[in-house]
Amino acid sequence: LVRQALSRGGVLMIPSFSLERTQELLYDLKDLIDRQHSLPRVPIFLDSPLAIDALSVYRKYPSYYDAEAAAYLRRGQDVFDFEGLVLTRTREESKRINQVLGPKIIIAGAGMMNGGRILHHALRYLSDSHSTLLIVGYQATGTLGRQILEGHSPVRVLGESVQVRCHVYRLSAVAEP
Repeated sequence: LVRQALSRGGVLMIPSFSLERTQELLYDLKDLIDRQHSLPRVPIFLDSPLAIDALSVYRKYPSYYDAEAAAYLRRGQDVFDFEGLVLTRTREESKRINQVLGPKIIIAGAGMMNGGRILHHALRYLSDSHSTLLIVGYQATGTLGRQILEGHSPVRVLGESVQVRCHVYRLSAVAEP
């Protein structure tokens, strides 16, 4: 799905929960880039201050890593750092993501699209038929993420009506409780 999304030349938006799901995504992306060499080199923005702060906690307790993650450590590699990854803590850094042209990946909170920086990216890219929204977590009834999964269009984002023209995929997400 990631390769397919990037091949369209648009943006891959991934609304993600700041704790655990984001770190799993980073690990998987690192694996696809560094070990499997199966992703093109594109900027990957982690646009979530909480998720960025959580990385230091994960790094502090490597004894909890699985065997594959531990192998990265033995090779002297950080499982949450790789070429192309850009951490955006501030609002100004987040706004600068829009200036980066071409395909890119944006991982941003909130996971159900009910707040957070993902809303600004959704406002900009949901209507772009070259872009992709990849849902990777549970979407509660009434949330923007759930509305999009149910095929609603237009949707309300930050008070504006937005047509959903991007490709929408769900990965390991449960639509019904």
